[in-house]
Order: sequence, then structure tokens, then C-alpha cells
Amino acid sequence: MTPPDVSVVIPVYNSVDYVGEAIRSVRDQTIAPERVELIVVDDGSTDGSDAVIAQEAAADPRITVITQANSGTPGGARNPALDVVRGTFVFFLDSDDLLTPGALESMVDTAIAEESDVVLGKIVSSDHRHVPTSMFKRTALDADLVGDRVFNTLGPTKLIRRDLIDRLHLRFPTDQTVGEDEPFIAAAYLNARKISVLADMDYYIVQYRQDGGNMTLGKRSSPSHALVARRVVEVIERFTEPGDLRDGLLKRPLDRPLARALDSRWLTLDAAAQAELAAEIRDTVAPVYTDGVRSLLRTATTIKLDLLIAGELKALASYIAVHRDGGDEALLWEDGSFRMHLPDEVSALVDPSLRVLPAPAITCRLEDLGVEGMGVDVSASVTIPHLVGEPDAIGIRARLRGAEEVHDFTVTAQDSGPSAMPFLVTAKGTDIPRGIWDLFVVVRFADHEIERRLGADRSRAIEPDGISNIDEAPDPQDRVLAYFTQGRGNLSIDRGSILHKQFALAKVAGLTLDVDGRAVLLIETTRPPRPADEYFCYVEGIPQHGGRRLLPGSPLGERLVGLRLPEASEIDGASLSISALLGGVKSSLPITGTEHWNPRAAGFALIPDEKGGVKVVVEESMRSRAQGSRSKRAGSKRADSMTATAARWRHGTTTGSVLDRVRSTRAAQLVRRTPVLGPTLGRVVRGTRRRTS
Repeated sequence: MTPPDVSVVIPVYNSVDYVGEAIRSVRDQTIAPERVELIVVDDGSTDGSDAVIAQEAAADPRITVITQANSGTPGGARNPALDVVRGTFVFFLDSDDLLTPGALESMVDTAIAEESDVVLGKIVSSDHRHVPTSMFKRTALDADLVGDRVFNTLGPTKLIRRDLIDRLHLRFPTDQTVGEDEPFIAAAYLNARKISVLADMDYYIVQYRQDGGNMTLGKRSSPSHALVARRVVEVIERFTEPGDLRDGLLKRPLDRPLARALDSRWLTLDAAAQAELAAEIRDTVAPVYTDGVRSLLRTATTIKLDLLIAGELKALASYIAVHRDGGDEALLWEDGSFRMHLPDEVSALVDPSLRVLPAPAITCRLEDLGVEGMGVDVSASVTIPHLVGEPDAIGIRARLRGAEEVHDFTVTAQDSGPSAMPFLVTAKGTDIPRGIWDLFVVVRFADHEIERRLGADRSRAIEPDGISNIDEAPDPQDRVLAYFTQGRGNLSIDRGSILHKQFALAKVAGLTLDVDGRAVLLIETTRPPRPADEYFCYVEGIPQHGGRRLLPGSPLGERLVGLRLPEASEIDGASLSISALLGGVKSSLPITGTEHWNPRAAGFALIPDEKGGVKVVVEESMRSRAQGSRSKRAGSKRADSMTATAARWRHGTTTGSVLDRVRSTRAAQLVRRTPVLGPTLGRVVRGTRRRTS
């Protein structure tokens, strides 16, 4: 009888909800049926898995079932299958996982064509949990153990030539519930003539059980992790010679299972158990623990192994305790570098070179920003994670874009004491030369400086459009604009209108009412309106309608814009201020004309404040009239009066007079009886007429 090309081995223990699907994923493979045999080992299941296995076996003569008392370990369930397999290759499939269609055919055909002894097919997870991925970046038909990161995965789900298993007499340890596959697969790798990695599709699907029955997810002790590491180290030592390859392979067992053995689990052992386990680790690891290995390991692993091999178990426990609490990340500035902060009893025993750390990940947040005259005030908070102590100084620096020139601000306030995290700094920039300047926080440790760009993270109270001294009407060379760059949104300063040349100035020409009784602010600009121009109102004092609102601007003439303010009833009692964003430059627009405002005609009062804004007040006697007017307006559909006026203006169907539109409304008849904006509005209209003629 011709032997099959591949024997698929499925060890089963209490997988009633999964094993049927696992078996069917093999039965449904695209490979010719006669090329496959399936060995299912029922390792003493008690949940009905045996019935599912029997049902599948009755439907497919290729299935051989081995039933045994529970061995207690995955190895004890796999080894009996290895005694009876007939295939040229063996593939191990866990009872709760799946093979994708075409997986076996692709792996077996590749192994035959390439004469590979081991083939790895890309592994994925059904629910995006962690699976090995680093070795599946590309297909490698002749893969390197270290360079292609094959040794990063020591799980059993590989296609392995049976002759290799028989020649090495490979069997799984039966005294390990987890990690028993690692020495088995490590030995297969190190004796394979050729290893192939297939990443062209998904081959193997890992399924995590809803009942939490995956053995790899169970809690494991320090001795359990140490045993896995020791056995893989022994395999590496047995099948390799000293040198770079051995050093590279040792990184995995030392930086993974052994590092876990030396984490907080170590502290659950009493002193005697620690000493016994340390001796076992020392006997296995010390002979292969070269400088080459040390240079490849994580710093924490190196420190722990150095202390263990030196017999400094008390210091090891102290360091692990610090590591457990996250304290191993604590750092301080010492002897010209950042160093790991350790307890005194540990610090003296640790190689000084291992204590050197890279610069900390400093973050900063812009807390306040102001421009007055040609001075810029900046406040920032600075966070330096895990720092023990404090920096020598924190400052604000402006760096000329595209040049080496810097301009350091004068620090006016600073809170950087040992308990001040996050640290705070306030600084003022004066006499800033003309140019574009990028803003940084500068943190100083002795002569060492760390710069971090400022502004991308900032307080929500800071204007998103920046701030300037435009309202002070400075000469162009004295304009100071603090703005946020596109993209990252960092803070920069334009001194002298270098980048911001094409912006307009605006001023309020006056106030009027539209056909709906809404207040309309008339704005004169120094150039014709543009689509990118924006106007905002700021509402304060009423939480339900407060904040910043965009006001659509309606062109009423060559350089005249009408802004329809929020309905008075919505902002009753609120303070209202207006700003413009023209050409990327923000400026405030003090509201003028309130001295002529007729509250009786409008239905609400506008009371000016000292900041150029107004307070909106709807008196009780006016409220019912305003509500009745709104009800009447709600029943009709009218085009926006300002838009209609602008359209008539453009098509020449009006005299161009804003007063013509105002006079056409019932509200305006009331307004006209009092000098509401009479002089101001008349001057605007006359100027507009002259320009259009």
C-alpha cells in the first residue's frame, strides 16, 4: 500500500465544540484524498469529544482514532501518533484550530519541489489576537533561522519530514503542559537541510476558545517558564557551535521564557526555592552566556541574568521588585547621561554601561498664548516620564525657519520642583527679528539640551486660528502673528508679514435689521470678499448656546459684507463678540453703532461692553412680541433677504442702496423713525455707490 504524502496529527482533550470543525478542515483540503491520512488521539476526553471523533471517523476511512487515558499534557497526546504515522511528512493541528482550503497541498508540494525538511505556513488568528507574524513578511523558500526570524516561532504547527523526526528520535516532553513543543521544533530546525516559509496566503487559523480552555493562555509559574528556556538552550548548545549563530538563537529562550521566569513570579518563591531554581538556570545558561549573547538581550534581561549568575539573589529580588512596580523605567540625570534609577543595593552591582538610557520621551502642551504689541507670551506644561528629580531649567525658544539662528524667550515664571510634574513654564519673547520663527520647549540638564516642538497639543481655550497684534494697527513690518502650521498644527510666529501678506483688514460699518428681525452687522473690508474669508461670533454666559459659531458672510457690494447674528431669543443674556479670519489672519471686530440701536423697534437691546462686544437683552415686554413674530415667520418660506439684495445688486435691479432694502421691510419702518445707524450707514451706502459707478 502506497504511504500518504502527509499525516495530520490532531491531539484532542475536551474539545467537543471545536474538534469536528478541525477534522473537517482536513477532510475538505484540496489535496488528493489518497495523499492524506489523519491520526486523531483522544486523550481521555470527558465532554463528548469521543462521539464527535467517532462520527467523523465513520464518514472517512482515512481517519485513524487512538483512544487513551488522559496523559495530562499535549506531548502525551502527540507522541502515540508519531509511533504509527506513515506519511512522508507530519503536520500537527491543534483540535481547536483550522487549516484553510489548499493549505496542505501547497505546503506538501513546496516541500517536495524544494526538498525542504520543514515548511511554515502563515498563521493568522480568528479574532485578531497575538500570533507569530515576524517570519511571515515574505515567502522564503530557503529561509535563514535568524535572518528570516524563523526561530521566533517554536510552535508545533509546521510540516516536518518524518525521516527527520525518526533520525533524531524526536518526541515531545511529557512533563510540560505548555512549551513542550519548543525543544522539539528547535531540534527540527537545527537539523533541517532546508526550511521554507510560505506567506502567500493564510494557512493556519488559531481559534481562541470561548471557555478559556487554550492551554497557552493558562497562568504559568516561574519554574515552568524556566524549564522551557533551559530545554531550548540545551537543544541549541547540542546542535550548534559557539559563535554568532548560537548567540542569535539564544536570544529567544533567554529574552522570552527565561525573562518571564525572572519577573514578578520569581518573588512568589521562598528563598530556598529561589536558590534551587537559580542553580538550575545557572548550570544551563552560564556556559553559553557570552558577551555576544549579552549584547543581544534586552537590558532588563541582561541585568537579571548578570545578578543571578553572580549569585546576587537578594539584589536580583530587589531589582525584580522595582521592575514589577514599573520602577525600572525611572531615570535620573547623572554623570552626563540619563541613567536607570536603581536601589542602592542594586546599583553598585549593575554594569554601569547597562544603566545608561536614551533621552526620555518628553511631551509638552501649550497652555496659554498672547500677543501684545510686538511681544509674545507663551505658557507650556512639560511632562518627563519617570524622571527622578528635576531638570536644571525649562525655557521657550524660537528658531528661525531654515536657519541656525535662535531667539530664547525670557522666562517669567517656572514651576519645575521635584513634585511639580508636569512642569510649567511661562516666557515672553520680545525684540523678535523679522522672519518666520518656529517655537520649541527647551529642557536643560547641565549642558545638555532637549528641544521639543510646541503647539500641536494645546489647551482648547487657545484660539485655533492663532493670535496677532493686527487689532493694534501696526505698520506691516511690526505685525506679529502667532499661528499654527498646517498639518501638524505646531506654533510659529510670523514677524513682519513674511508669509501672511495677502490678508485684508475689516471694520464694522454699523448695524441694521433684516426682514426677519435679525440683527445684521455690516462689515467693510479693504479688498473684495473671498470664499475663504470667515467670520465668527463668540457667545459667552449661556452654556446651552455658548462657544464659537461661524457666521456666513453675504456680499452686499464690492467691499461690503453682511453678517447675520444669532437670533436674539437664543442668546438672551449672553455676551457677543465678533472676529474675522481674512487671509489666514484673525482680527477682532468691535461692534459699533449701538448708540443708535432702537430696542423697541428691534425687540431686544444691545448693550456695549468694554471689550468691543455687546450683551443681548430681550426684555419681558418685548419677548411675547418677538415670539409672535417668529411664529408668523415660521409659517412662510422666504429667501434670505441679504442674499436676495446681493443678487439684485449684481444684476443691476437695485440702486445699490442698502437703505433701499432696509426701507422695504416693516421692521425698518420702525427703525427709520429713530437715528439707527443713520450717519454711519449713509456713509457706507454713498461710498458703495461711488465705487460701483
